Amino acid sequence: MPIIAETLDRYVKKIDKSWTHDRSNTVGASEVGQCARKIFWLKSEVDAKHRVARDPDFQETWGARIRGTIIEDKFWEPALRDRFGKRLLFAGKEQKTFVSDFLSATPDGMVIDLTEDEQHAIGVKTDCAMFECKSSDPRTNLNEAKPQNTFQTQVQMGIVRENTLYKPTHSVLSYTDASFWSDVKEFVIAFEPALYDTAKQRAMTIMTATSVDETPPEGWIAGGAECRYCPFTIACGVQRRNLPFQDNDVDPQFAAEMKDAALSLRAMEKSRDTLDSDVRALQDQIKSRLREKGVRKIPGVLQWSSVKGRAGFDNKAIQAAAVEAGVDLDTFRTLGEPGDRLVITVG
Repeated sequence: MPIIAETLDRYVKKIDKSWTHDRSNTVGASEVGQCARKIFWLKSEVDAKHRVARDPDFQETWGARIRGTIIEDKFWEPALRDRFGKRLLFAGKEQKTFVSDFLSATPDGMVIDLTEDEQHAIGVKTDCAMFECKSSDPRTNLNEAKPQNTFQTQVQMGIVRENTLYKPTHSVLSYTDASFWSDVKEFVIAFEPALYDTAKQRAMTIMTATSVDETPPEGWIAGGAECRYCPFTIACGVQRRNLPFQDNDVDPQFAAEMKDAALSLRAMEKSRDTLDSDVRALQDQIKSRLREKGVRKIPGVLQWSSVKGRAGFDNKAIQAAAVEAGVDLDTFRTLGEPGDRLVITVG
């Protein structure tokens, strides 16, 4: 590793935030909205029965985490402290972890006794509000708050309401651009008790599960974007492909249940194909109208721009060149993870 990179990596281990609360015993506010199966395995890493090995090539990077910590500790919290003084609670050195059953949260801060001007600034009449600090990648499109962050603020508000005399009704969720710290986006989130109850139930389900089968692979179900940052993709893939060893006799009731499910799946697939076609048709219609009017951007509505093609390699040409050079391709041959196939034959 280059010397500066190694130096920074070593230093991070010294300054990284430590937690007095044992995070393996609860689901944190920032975790509860993530894939249930991923969180189940994260919490089970100290459990001999349920733990699974992390992907051998998985590397947990610290860049985004430390970026957020530095912005919060060295800029965001001091700025709020300078403005709100002692009215800023649970922030900086006063930060506190709250626990409710299997759920926990460590808010970034809460401001009490909001003045009329402050209430006007956030657009809400309330004397108490949570404040949450996030840093954002400048490439991220933040037209609205990220759902997992919104869910996190619901947990923070609910757990503070449950554990203290304060009853925050809203949370000011802010995103500071990691490149241009003056670029800050704010979203005011209203407390919804039903979402807090959902989070508590969800945390209990994850922490009391006696088998990984009780936690769905939500990252994979949602399309796999979250899986790119999961340390358990191999174990999850094995679990999803876990076929029965043999075919047992099928009773009529189970056969009817599976037939209904299979027909529902077939109907969804047909509906999806139709919807995909409709989406592409509408996209083409919008582009045609923009082309007719000579317009590429309508502020607050849309933006049409060209995108560079993804760089790649001509694998066939590379293989041909390697063979011609006398390279044994079998030496470099790899086998991907095995898959599975579910074929619907009814309908």
